[in-house]
Amino acid sequence: MTEKKLNTSSSSVESSKNIFDEFSTDSSLINEVEKLKEEQKKDLFYYLSLVSKIFQKVFMLSLVLFIFSYGYLYIQKNENFSNSAIIDSICFLFMDSSIEKPEGSPYCSSVSYVKNYYKTKLTSEKLEQSKKILENLVKIYEQENFSKTKEMIFLIDKSKETLSTLSVLERFNSLKNEFSGIDKSRVQCSKLEIDFDKKTLAMKCSSFSQGYERGIIGFSGKKNYDEIGGTSISIANSFLNYIEKNSTDFTLIDRQKIFSSESVIGESNGYTNKTLFDIILKINF
Repeated sequence: MTEKKLNTSSSSVESSKNIFDEFSTDSSLINEVEKLKEEQKKDLFYYLSLVSKIFQKVFMLSLVLFIFSYGYLYIQKNENFSNSAIIDSICFLFMDSSIEKPEGSPYCSSVSYVKNYYKTKLTSEKLEQSKKILENLVKIYEQENFSKTKEMIFLIDKSKETLSTLSVLERFNSLKNEFSGIDKSRVQCSKLEIDFDKKTLAMKCSSFSQGYERGIIGFSGKKNYDEIGGTSISIANSFLNYIEKNSTDFTLIDRQKIFSSESVIGESNGYTNKTLFDIILKINF
């Protein structure tokens, strides 16, 4: 019994050895294994090649998108292309080409075009606002700064902004108030004309008096009293003397030499006489 078991175990060992020996010596099996290894290598190279092609396509697509984006932004920002038909062809890709574009404007607007457009609109709006301010400025000066002024005319050249209308009026008003002192209605000016080309300020003025009073300003231009006195003619000449001798902002041009006086009893706040005279000033600032 024991011998039989030994024989059986030994025969099984021999058969196992024979199977491995057969496997290692069988050429067909060896070839099959080599084929499997080669196929594995081919699969690896295939996938590597596939991944490489995908990366190439992604890179090329990214490069094209980068070039397109850079070119698009360059065209958008460059003012040379602000109103170019090139932008229209790009917009046709994203918008309905049947849409009617506004008259005088491109179908698509670049950033530089819109920027310049709104800059122009802003400048235009500022000019319109300045015009309205000047219109209101006339009324303000009529009511607040020049007593009994009926009309003020501004001849303003919009293309030249070398002078400020408000600055001219402010300096002249200050000069007049320095002369008039407390009684600012003693000298009244109206129909002011500012010529920015010639840099001149022209106006028509009136001086008022209550008979004859002391304290007029002579040719020396020196002022000793706050209230100006004298006849209406002497007050007019006093104002001209004061401008000539004391003002650095304005220079008197073509000083009026002949004056006349008229009675205004019962017409102007207790004044008895009135003198009309013209003033033309050269603006020195």
